[in-house]
Amino acid sequence: MDQNPAWYEFRLCCHLGSGSAAAFPDMEIDRDDGGETVMRGPIVDQAALHGVLMKIRDLGLPLIEVKRIGRDPDNEVQE
Repeated sequence: MDQNPAWYEFRLCCHLGSGSAAAFPDMEIDRDDGGETVMRGPIVDQAALHGVLMKIRDLGLPLIEVKRIGRDPDNEVQE
């Protein structure tokens, strides 16, 4: 397993409530003034990425964008 997982950003077209946010304990969650939520966090492999996407789907959350932001969450340069 990769010792330095890649970070991903998930943009949702809604504000997550505390119950839905609890489903993503490893994610940083930011709610913007425009009504969107941005979740960022480490994803260790493709199976974990699909797991997050399935949670988003199962909760009925409208997904706008998924973006790999690299291994450094402060640097959005693609690897």
